[in-house]
Amino acid sequence: MLPKVIFGICEILPRVDVRAAYSWYYYRPFLLWAITTGLFVKFAYVRFFTRLGWSRCAIVDVTMNAVSSLLNHIAVPAAYLAWALPRLALNQAFGTDDADPVNWVALLLLMALISAISDALVLHFVFSQRLGQKWFWLLYVVNTMCVAAAACGMYFFLVAHPPTA
Repeated sequence: MLPKVIFGICEILPRVDVRAAYSWYYYRPFLLWAITTGLFVKFAYVRFFTRLGWSRCAIVDVTMNAVSSLLNHIAVPAAYLAWALPRLALNQAFGTDDADPVNWVALLLLMALISAISDALVLHFVFSQRLGQKWFWLLYVVNTMCVAAAACGMYFFLVAHPPTA
């Protein structure tokens, strides 16, 4: 089922072979950028938010990043499915197409939201840290920075290594 959903993303990328772009060959650089950025940025967030010791913050940070990385296998198709109806309405109302940047940005923002929710759940259930609304939205901004860095890294990798059909 998951491969069908992933290959169904071709609708939003009409001029890009999604099977090549989302294959493990191209997905590894995406995770590399996401994990690297996440380790540094989320560590600062955890250190500031929890005021735990350095070693405990590192454990929390690595756990949050591990869960987010595993969840990214589901987050991309879930973000696509969540954005499907609004995308169709937006395309119909404003005459945009599936390759319009607003569709890409919306998908990245939904991926960041899913990642922020997973991080908040890890903080709450694994490490007994409660997040208020203000701290959750700050975590969302942190995850948005990580997803944006990963998307830029993926873009540069795709430019350097274009998919071959």
